[in-house]
Amino acid sequence: MNSRNLTAQEQRRLEAALRHTQDARQYRRTLAILEYSRGKGVVEIARMLRVTRQSVYNWIVKFAPSHDLAQLADAPRCGRPARCRQQHQPLLDQLLQCRPDELGYWATQWTVPLLQEQLWHSTGEKYSEATLRRTLHGMGYVWKRARYVLAPDPEREKKNQIRRALRCLPARGAVLAQDETDLLLCPPLRKQWARQGQPASVLLGGGNARRVIFGAMNLATGHRLWLPRRRQRAEDFQAFLRQVHAQYRGWQVLLLVDRDASHTAHQSIRLAQQFKIRLLWLPKRCPELNPMEALWGHAKNVVSANRQYANIDCQVKRFIDYLSALTGKQALQTAGMFSKHFWLHRIASIKFCRSA
Repeated sequence: MNSRNLTAQEQRRLEAALRHTQDARQYRRTLAILEYSRGKGVVEIARMLRVTRQSVYNWIVKFAPSHDLAQLADAPRCGRPARCRQQHQPLLDQLLQCRPDELGYWATQWTVPLLQEQLWHSTGEKYSEATLRRTLHGMGYVWKRARYVLAPDPEREKKNQIRRALRCLPARGAVLAQDETDLLLCPPLRKQWARQGQPASVLLGGGNARRVIFGAMNLATGHRLWLPRRRQRAEDFQAFLRQVHAQYRGWQVLLLVDRDASHTAHQSIRLAQQFKIRLLWLPKRCPELNPMEALWGHAKNVVSANRQYANIDCQVKRFIDYLSALTGKQALQTAGMFSKHFWLHRIASIKFCRSA
């Protein structure tokens, strides 16, 4: 066997192959040929590599004629084809595009046992877990932890439309944020000191008068308008529209409003069009987008919380007087308009600087 008589160049080629190969079988066979060419016996090589002597002899015989390392590699074997990948891969991909609860399972994400059961119901064949995992990896799927993602809401996309409308506002234009709040004679309760183990209680007289405060704030100057009413109906909102029109006569007014029934009434919309007041509808279920909400909450904590007034009119007067006493900058700051996280921060800051 002339495998023992290798030149120095051929030995260096074998050593380079050992450094670069990633196949354990190819590494072991190349090492056997290299050690044999250096004078080691077959028995010693077989003991070192923990193989039989016949295996070492076979490697030497394959390498000897051409001194080609490719002769030591195993012949390619096709193996048994993955039936699931060939036959039912489209069905498996279709299942992974939907959720299990849509098919009646009590789960939100697919697992291998659930896929086994669904494929058995759909195709009548039951695949092993190893076959399904191998198929999923071949299709580009991996097993990873899911993350909570907010579902797309078309209503939230309306914020961009509102921003574009505010940017196109002319010089003689005003942007007002409008909202309503309820004042009750029974005060809103906050925390108070009480003895441990005993409930903190507040006596009630049995009556609970109610007033609705309609309010609007100029997002550029902080100027505010108030209108107390007994109810929150379409005619009450229309009365507030008349007050806005009287205050901003000759101005192009954009009014940020929610979709309350009093706002969406046909008569209210027609009256706003008559006064040339453009109603910008805020997204549904997004009260945090209206700066008036923060203003209401601040005033209730100062004026109404844990305070019992003699009558509701006294509370309404105190409530409106407190909010009216705030300067324009204080009102905008209290409403969160100057916060960098507010969705109209940049527009509000520019408008306020220009007005100041």
